[in-house]
Amino acid sequence: MIDFNSKSLLSDRINYRIDKALELEDSLQPPRKYLGGSRIGQECERALQFEFTKTPKDAGKHFPGRILRIFERGHWVESAMVNWLKKSGFGLIDLDKNGKQFGFSEQNGYYCGHSDGVFVAGPDDLGPWPRLWENKGIGKKGFSKLRKDKLLKTYPVYYAQIQVYMKKFNLTENPAYFSAVCADDMELYWEAITFRPDFESLLDAKSQRIILACEHEELLPRVSQDRNYMTCKFCAWTELCGKL
Repeated sequence: MIDFNSKSLLSDRINYRIDKALELEDSLQPPRKYLGGSRIGQECERALQFEFTKTPKDAGKHFPGRILRIFERGHWVESAMVNWLKKSGFGLIDLDKNGKQFGFSEQNGYYCGHSDGVFVAGPDDLGPWPRLWENKGIGKKGFSKLRKDKLLKTYPVYYAQIQVYMKKFNLTENPAYFSAVCADDMELYWEAITFRPDFESLLDAKSQRIILACEHEELLPRVSQDRNYMTCKFCAWTELCGKL
């Protein structure tokens, strides 16, 4: 328990209030009513079922304020990147005519996604155009691994997201551009991602399998029977899943 009478814990006292406000705000957000293209690369199909059906998380597994602040940081770096790119001569469209991100909706609205933007023009030596664009803000440790091992190995969920969006937005001819901003020192990383139709078709089949199983109230298999398996260890439904 924080001692609010202590004058030596100013950061703790103020941060506590900020985090609790963010946690309350997050708890009041209407739940997403679709399976997200940004999440379809998640390894465990049962976990995606829990996300899709808004299954309550295990006790203590909701996002604390610090993590919610990290999520908000991602929006900040994306906005900064849009500004930097436009200043440096790229024709980047990040919003549609209604001021919303470009999105797709399939399977009766149960499978949806929204892209960061589309390059429609730019320096000749970096074309041809158009190209899908996706951006992430990443901590130093993840950024170093990304630079060393590339996107597919380091962040397969992001890689899958790009494959899906390239197909859904009909941007498969030219490689997508993925960018990452290191949150520690603002270093930038870029990678061209080529479309892989066979890979994306597996993701489409996966989305259909998950939605169909939910409609029929069938539970898909766990990704592992070992609760210490990395994906299971950090899952928000580990306790619940073990009982089913």
